[in-house]
Order: sequence, then C-alpha cells, then structure tokens
Amino acid sequence: MKKSWIIRVFWGTLMLGMAMGAKAQVADMRVGELLNSSDWFTLEKEYPLLKDSVQTPLLGLMSEALLGYYFNRPDETVACVDSLLRYHQEELGLDNITSMLMVRSATEAKRGNYAVAADVLKDFASQLRAQGVEMDYTPIDKAVQHYNYSRNYPPMSVERSEGDVVIAMANDNIVLKIENDTVPRGTTLQVPVVVGGKEYQAIFDTGSGSTFMSAAFAEKVGVNVVADSFLIQGGRQVYGYWGFMDSMRLGGITVRNIPVAINPDTTLNKVADIDFLIGADVMALLGEVQIFPHDGKIVVPAQPTAKPADGSNMYMDGSSLIIKGESGGKAYGFLFDTGNGMAALSYSFYERNKVEIDMKAKRVRRLTGGVGAVEERDVLVLPVWALSFGGRSLEFRDMVVTIEGDKLVPYAGNIGMALVNQFEKVAINFDDCFVVFE
Repeated sequence: MKKSWIIRVFWGTLMLGMAMGAKAQVADMRVGELLNSSDWFTLEKEYPLLKDSVQTPLLGLMSEALLGYYFNRPDETVACVDSLLRYHQEELGLDNITSMLMVRSATEAKRGNYAVAADVLKDFASQLRAQGVEMDYTPIDKAVQHYNYSRNYPPMSVERSEGDVVIAMANDNIVLKIENDTVPRGTTLQVPVVVGGKEYQAIFDTGSGSTFMSAAFAEKVGVNVVADSFLIQGGRQVYGYWGFMDSMRLGGITVRNIPVAINPDTTLNKVADIDFLIGADVMALLGEVQIFPHDGKIVVPAQPTAKPADGSNMYMDGSSLIIKGESGGKAYGFLFDTGNGMAALSYSFYERNKVEIDMKAKRVRRLTGGVGAVEERDVLVLPVWALSFGGRSLEFRDMVVTIEGDKLVPYAGNIGMALVNQFEKVAINFDDCFVVFE
C-alpha cells in the first residue's frame, strides 16, 4: 500500500531567456533531465558534483527538496520548499507549486505533524478558490481529508532497551488454503507482537506502507477507528478504515500511537490468513533493521551499519522502499517487499526487455493478487533471470512477469523474499537509505 504524487519539472519553460557558460548550461540541463525522468538514484549520486555549476537557483532548490524527500532528509525538504515558494513562485508555475506543497505536506505527515500537513494544503486550496482559480482540487482535498483524520494524534514514538534488540522471527513457507496447490510461493517473515498483554503473530512486511490489519483483528485488539472511507491500494483499490493503536511491543521495543490501515475486504483471507502486518513506517522509526533469514531473528542494532562508500541504493517513495537493481547492465528501481514470498517483474520491465523475455519465458495461468483481488491471470514465468543487487549478481528462479498493463506489480518489479533468502544477513538502514547484503 502506498500513496504517491507525480512530480514533474517542465524543463522547457525554465530554460527560456537564459544565457550562461557551456559548463553551467550542461549542469543545468543534466539536473533538469534527471528531475524530469525521476531518476532519483542518479540525481543523488551526481548532484553533489554538479551543484556548484548549477546556475538556476530554482533547479538547485528543487533538486535538494526532492532528494531530501526521497532520501529521508526532511529538514532539507521543508527548508528548500519554503525557499522555492518564497522566491520562485512565478518561475515554478501552479502545477509545480502544487507538487512542492504536496511534498512538504507529506514530509510533515511522515514526521507525525498531521495538523501541519493538513493545514499547509488546506490554506493553499482556500487561497486558490478565493481567487477563482480553476483546477482539479481532488488530490489536494483528499490529502487534507486524510491528514485531518490523524490531526489529533501525537506522532508515533519508540521506547527501546539499551543495546541490540533481538526479535524472534520465523521464516516459514507460504501455504495457501487451496487444494493441490503445487506452485512455489516462497516464504514470509513472522514476528511475535504483544498488543494489550496478548501475543500475536504479525508479518514483517517492508512492502506495506503502514501497519495493516483485517477489520476483525483490529476490532479484537481495540484499534480506535478515525475514518471509514480510507483508500487502500492492493491487488485492487478498496475502501477500508483508518485508525490508531495505542501501543505494541516487539522484543524489547515498545511502539506507541501506531497508524493502522484496516481492511474490511475478506477476499485475501479466502486463500491466506493475513490479519496483521507490521509496515515500513514502524521500521523506519527504528532506524535500521537487520534480517537474518536463516537464523530466526531480526536485530535492531544499537550501533547502525556504516553507510557504504558507493552511497544510497534505496529511497523511500512515501513509505515504500525502492531498491536499486541492475539487469543487463541497466539500472532499475524495484519495490523491496518482504511480504512477497517470491519476486515478480512488472509490465514496464517486460516492455523494456520484451524480446529476451519472450524467448525464455513460458506463459501460464497463476493465482495472483493482494488486497481486494485474488484471481487467476495469464503471466509469464522465467525459469531463471539474473539481477544484481548491492554489487552481487544473483539468479532468480521461477520469476513471474506481469504481462497485463496494470499496477499489480509496481516500478520495475516487486522483489521480496526470493532476494532476502539468498543471503545470511540483510541490513536495511532507513536513516541513510541503504541496504547491505551479506
């Protein structure tokens, strides 16, 4: 589940009337190109080298605002957006002003400043409406409504014991409630979580933007529902509820004021008992989690892993973890989803690699889906496909490729436990946005 806004810079309008040296012009054009293509990994790597040559202040501020947003530097994002709006409104234009305010609002919401997040957008929309500006206010109004649901709740917080915290974990095979199901489904991580003095099992799911529960389970553990028309993006878009849980305990860690997405749809539970997921927003609050898939534990270290010399290989789109991978010498962004027992390539990846995939893959009918949709559909299955992550070349067997132009598999693909299980240890650092595979 994720929320995202499309952010684009209209480069052609920014270049009008500009005269500069060749080096500066190259720098500005390169930064504009990377912004327009949303190539955040490359921009994060190249911008520090180009920064001093960039001659258009708007470009520099926009780059730093968005890099701060995607690579978890919220103070940088807020400061740069404020400067953009203070000094460059005319150059930005209404579309980019709107996008920048959406980014600022989302940044405040991630920090738990829900009232600020709502009011930033509400005040903006009110001013435009008062001036008679005609535009589609729907995305703004929906964001305001969502943040308003949470405005009276304090930010999520963590209390932990000193030293490394070890959380017991089971990495078990996924077994669906389907007779004679012989399709490999991979494994899933489950951890014990104490809520209200009782222990339950929850899936440790980096692919879920927030803690997630079925409606029956949320009622059982006393989640306080604050909204009954919350849009959940899963296998299909379904409307659920939004609420807050007072606290939960994982090992030696207590998490308080947890936002919870609640799913009233029972489609998924017809094939699998999925009542409780711990999402990426909780993990991000911990700073770093280290998964030991073959040793039955997850460690939250007291001393985080040092950032690799080659920098960030992960960014966060909202609370979705996007990791950098390579295929055939080309870089791609993949959703890192430990709630997926296997791995899958998206339709967009298929289109870019169609000739090779068609030569190697077999077309089959497979039961696929997620929240709101579990159904058989045609997919391609690759006996083996090579991808590189963290500088390591890996083979993925029985790789599913989506051949329908939908959003069931986002980005270049959904990479889950088929990646994690190839290593002894996977350290995910949210503070500095990197993953280390050992």
